[in-house]
Amino acid sequence: MLAEDRVEVDPDIWAQVVGFLERRVVFQADYQTFTGQISNYELHPLHLLAYHGNWYVLAHNPAKDRVETFALSRFRYIEGLGRTFERPEGFDPRTHAKEAFGITGGEKPMQVRLLFEPKLAVYICERQWHPTQVLKKRRDGRVELRMETTGHKELVRWVLSWMPDVRVLASKSLRDRIAIKLEEGLRRNGENERMANQTLHPNREQARGR
Repeated sequence: MLAEDRVEVDPDIWAQVVGFLERRVVFQADYQTFTGQISNYELHPLHLLAYHGNWYVLAHNPAKDRVETFALSRFRYIEGLGRTFERPEGFDPRTHAKEAFGITGGEKPMQVRLLFEPKLAVYICERQWHPTQVLKKRRDGRVELRMETTGHKELVRWVLSWMPDVRVLASKSLRDRIAIKLEEGLRRNGENERMANQTLHPNREQARGR
C-alpha cells in the first residue's frame, strides 16, 4: 500500500466546527495561514469537505464579505459567539467547487491557457483537472489546456510543479506570478549555494574576494 500525504486534525476542533455548522453558529478563531502567520477571524461556517488528506470548512468571512476556505488543521483556537447567522442566499458548494482550483477560490475569475510538452500529453489528457477544462491536441504533440478559475494561489503552485514542460499562454497576470516565483527560487537557491560553498570551502571563498 502506497503512503498518502495527510494531516492530523484535532478531533475536538473537528467536532466543534461540525456543531457550529449544524446549528449555524457564528464562531471566532485563531487561524494559522499557509505562510505561518496567525490571524483572528469571525466566521459563518457553510460547508465541510475533505480534500487531499485534510478537512476544510467553507465559511463566510464578514470582514471581507466573501466565502473563503479554511483548513481545520490550522485552527489554533475556536470559540462559539453565541449567536446564529443566515446562510447567504443562493450559496451552493457545488458552484464554489466548479469555480475554484483544487481547494482554493474566491478571487476574480481568470481565463487560463496552458501549453504542455508532448511528453506530458497522455498524463494531462487522461485527467479531470478542472470542471471547465477544454483540451486541444496540437499537430506537434503538445496539448493546450483551457479553463476558467477563481483559485489563483493553488493554480500557481500547480503550474510550477510542471516546469519546465509547460508554457503559460494566458492570462498575463498568471504568467507574471509564475515569473516572479521562478525568479525568487533562482535567487534563493543561488544564495544557498554561496552559503554552502562558504561553509565547505572557506579559504577558497576568501581567496576569490581578494
